Amino acid sequence: MWLAEDAPIRKQDLDLAKPFVNAAGMLGFAPDPRSMPFLGRLGAFITHPISRRPRQPADNRCCLPFPGGFLLHTGLPNPGISKAIQHYQRRWAAAPLPVIVHLLAETPETVAEMVRKLEGLENVLAVELGLAPDCTPDQLESYWAAAEGELPVAVSLGPEQIPVLLPIAQELNPVALHLTQPRGTLPDGKGALVAGRLYGPAVYPVMLNAAREAVKTEVPVIVDGGVDEKAQANVLLDLGALAVGLESVLWGINFRL
Repeated sequence: MWLAEDAPIRKQDLDLAKPFVNAAGMLGFAPDPRSMPFLGRLGAFITHPISRRPRQPADNRCCLPFPGGFLLHTGLPNPGISKAIQHYQRRWAAAPLPVIVHLLAETPETVAEMVRKLEGLENVLAVELGLAPDCTPDQLESYWAAAEGELPVAVSLGPEQIPVLLPIAQELNPVALHLTQPRGTLPDGKGALVAGRLYGPAVYPVMLNAAREAVKTEVPVIVDGGVDEKAQANVLLDLGALAVGLESVLWGINFRL
C-alpha cells in the first residue's frame, strides 16, 4: 500500500525549493534582497534566535579566531518576540523565500506563547526550537508539546547533544532536525575563557560525522558547519541531508551554489 501504516506523520513536510539555508545568527532577523544577493539560491531564511523577552548583548561578547575558524559569543541579543513581529512581519511577508523563525526554548510556557504569536503570519514556513546546551530529553519533550500547533516545528541540535537528545527527537518526529555548529571555549587574551559556537572550515569534519548519525533517523536533516565550497555541500547532500546550512561563507563572495 502506498501509505504504510508505520509511515511517520507530520502536519506538512518542510518543502524547500533549494537545498540551502542560512545558519541562524548569520543574517539578521529578516532577509534583505538589497544586501543579500544570494537569497534566490536559498530554500528558506532562518532568523536570528528570538526569545520571549528582549535580551541584551553579553558584556564579554567577542569573535575569537582560531586556525580554521572562529568562536562567536554574543549573548543572543534580540528584541523579544512581540517587537520582532512588530518590526519584521512585513519584511517576512514580502520576502522572496519562506521564513523559518528560530525560537529560544527557555520554558514550555514561553515556547507556547511565542508559537501562538507566529501562527497565521504570512510567509512563515515553520518554527525552529533552539535548545540550551544542558537540555534534557524530558525538557525537549515539554518544549515540543508546547510548540505543537498550526506551524511545523524543527528541532535544532548541536553535535554534542546527539547522544542525549537524538533518540527523543526521532520519537517526536519534527519536520526537520537542524544540526548546528558545535560549542567550544577559547581564551580571550585577557585572562578569561569564553564559550561560544565554533564556525569555519575546521568544524566541517565534526558536522559531517554528526550528519552520518542523524540521517539514520526517519527525520529530514539540515546540517550547518564549515561548508565553504560546493563539493563539501554535495557530500552532505549525497549523505541524505535535506539541506545544508551556510554560515560565514555567506559573508564572502567565493561560494557558488
